[in-house]
Amino acid sequence: MNEAKKIPMWLALAALLLPACAGTGTPEPQDPWRGTNQGMFAVNNGVDDYVLGPVARGWGFVAPDLVEKGVSNFFANLDMPMIFANNLLQGDFSGALDDLNRFLVNTTVGIAGLIDVASDIGIDKNDEDFGQTLGVWGVGTGPYLQLPLLGPSTVRDTVALPVDFLSRPHTWFLPLAATASMGAVDAVNTRHEFDDEIREAKETSIDYYIFVREAYLQNRERRVRDGVSLPNEDIYDLDYDLDDEEE
Repeated sequence: MNEAKKIPMWLALAALLLPACAGTGTPEPQDPWRGTNQGMFAVNNGVDDYVLGPVARGWGFVAPDLVEKGVSNFFANLDMPMIFANNLLQGDFSGALDDLNRFLVNTTVGIAGLIDVASDIGIDKNDEDFGQTLGVWGVGTGPYLQLPLLGPSTVRDTVALPVDFLSRPHTWFLPLAATASMGAVDAVNTRHEFDDEIREAKETSIDYYIFVREAYLQNRERRVRDGVSLPNEDIYDLDYDLDDEEE
């Protein structure tokens, strides 16, 4: 599926990227551990309020826009081998070819992915992960989860996380500390990019927890269906793109 902007799933507040509204349509059986989830959600939200958000705004103050864009492009390019592998596993060979071409073009002409040359020449950008692949294979989502620091997930997506992590080649040869540091830089950069949207959501959501849950579950289901919505379905698009909202 083509995506305008990927937001790393492990961001604690990844679901809070649209003007806020509350949803109540998720049946409670999908959230049987709600008490525990709400407690972890409060911790994640506190980390964002007092650590990630302020650090991200500080980063935005000192880093030029060109640097922020380059960092975003660089980490998006690192995800391409994972996306390529999952398109193959889903039988989407056309998408896999786009993934391969994007990676080769951006890694070479785009200077290690710092410049998104592939988008400029019309090579589609896809967003696939192993959680989506399991969904395509017919594996159910399982109950909803709030993971420490990683944010909204499900049992299926949580099981898939180690596979996605190991599908990124740089994790094979870099020490874990270096990989974690890179992830922190990516998180801070992305958090700053969507700071206005996140702050507005926090101020206007009626029920913050339910909004995040509904947004995450609907968005993941839509990705499994390659963007095809069910009739009368309200979609909270977590891949909100500031420059090209219509995609």
